[in-house]
Amino acid sequence: MRALVMGASGGIGSAVCAALSRAGDEVVAVDSPRSTVAADHRRHVVADLAEPGAARAAVLRAWDLYGPLDVLLHVAGLYPARRALESTEELFDTVMAVNTRSALMAATALAELCERHGRGAAIVFTSSGGALRPRPGTTVYAASKAALEAVTRGLALELGPLGVRVNAVAPGFVAVGSALNPVPDTYVEAIRAASPAGRVGTPDDIVPGLLWLCSADSAWVNGHVLATDGGAGLGSRTAPSWLPS
Repeated sequence: MRALVMGASGGIGSAVCAALSRAGDEVVAVDSPRSTVAADHRRHVVADLAEPGAARAAVLRAWDLYGPLDVLLHVAGLYPARRALESTEELFDTVMAVNTRSALMAATALAELCERHGRGAAIVFTSSGGALRPRPGTTVYAASKAALEAVTRGLALELGPLGVRVNAVAPGFVAVGSALNPVPDTYVEAIRAASPAGRVGTPDDIVPGLLWLCSADSAWVNGHVLATDGGAGLGSRTAPSWLPS
C-alpha cells in the first residue's frame, strides 16, 4: 500500500507515518517548506497547504514521482485560539484553507487520477469533536472542522461509484506538544480532569482508527465520521451535578 500523508510532521501525522512504515507500507510525506519532514522520509513532497493549488499539486506530484496512491490521509491542521470578536478575515481564510480546502482539493485530485487509471482508493480526513462541541476561543477552528465533515459526506456520496471511499476520524483533545499550536498546561489538566478516560489522548490513540479506515477491513464504511475521543463526546465528569459529593 502506498499512502500519501498530508501534515506528516505533526503529532498525529508522524505517529501514523511510523505505524504505516512498521506495517511495510510506502509513505509519501507532505508538509510545509518549514518542516523537517524531508529528513525523516525518503519519499516526500513539500507544499504550503494554505496556498491555493498547493494540495492538488502535491497529490499530482506524489503520483508522478512515486507511483499510484492507494490512500490519502489528511492530518494537517491549524488550531488557533482566538475569541470570536477578535477573529479576522485573514485568520478565517487561513484556517479554512488548511483544515478544509486543502482536504477537498487533495481528495478530488486523487479521485480524478483514480478514475483515469481505473483504480480505487481510501481517503481519511481528520476532523475534531470541536465540529459539534466548540469551546470558547475555537469558533473559527470548529467551523473549519464542521465544514470538513460536510465535505466528507459529500465526497463519499459522489466518489463512491468510482471506488473511492471517504471517511474521517474525530479525535477529542490530543496532547502533541505542538509549537505551531501551543496549548497551556492548565488547559491540558482541565481536559484531563473532565475526561471519562481520566487522561488526555495521545497520537497513538488516534492511529488505529486512521489505519482501520484505510484498510480493507472497513471496505463497507463510507461517509462516516469515527469518534476517537475516549468518550469525551459523552460529556464532562466535572460538569455541575446535583448529586452529593
